[in-house]
Amino acid sequence: MKRLVFIVEGDTELILVDKVIIPYLINQGYGHIYMNGQPIVTNRKLHKKGGLTTYKHLQDDIRRTLAQGDVIVTTLVDFYALPSNFPNYSSNSDNVANIEDGIHSDFQNTDNLIPYIQLHEVEALMFSSEDGLAYILQDEDESCITKVREIRSQYTNPEQINNSRLTAPSKRLENIYDYDKTGDGGEIFEFIGIEPMLENCPRFNAWIQQIILRLEEGH
Repeated sequence: MKRLVFIVEGDTELILVDKVIIPYLINQGYGHIYMNGQPIVTNRKLHKKGGLTTYKHLQDDIRRTLAQGDVIVTTLVDFYALPSNFPNYSSNSDNVANIEDGIHSDFQNTDNLIPYIQLHEVEALMFSSEDGLAYILQDEDESCITKVREIRSQYTNPEQINNSRLTAPSKRLENIYDYDKTGDGGEIFEFIGIEPMLENCPRFNAWIQQIILRLEEGH
């Protein structure tokens, strides 16, 4: 029986996988498949995990995990600040699918690998519903949630919220209030749930559907 392993960039991505995505897949009938998330190993000797400064870190983790056999591997890394040595790298977000294709090609297009890069950051998914942010911001000034609505209204979907060092989703949250990536991230994701993300974030939805398709084929 195949396993499903999510290789993720950091703690916020791991929270999303553990608290939202895996429970959703279990509820969809895949509880018999072992699933887990694992942060990218950046220094094996020092046992450091999380963060992404070079493609080689992700490449090595994918290779090691695929070598274990009987496993489906997928990735969850941010397009924001993606290292420029990724295959087919481009700073143009319209080309993110080409980067994913480059990763896939690097592993001979194996069916057991589903590369995924989140536009532009995993925090973009938090804008799929204002409920989670409203919950976190309930003790803040009313202007905070107003700013969230203003940001969301500027884009067709949350994944389009852009990725400059000043306007990436996490930076926007930091400008609104004292955003804590790991502490707030888990609460926001759990409060929102996956359905608004699937409904409002087309790339994220396509990724989840691709995972489900592979799980079905692996039965």
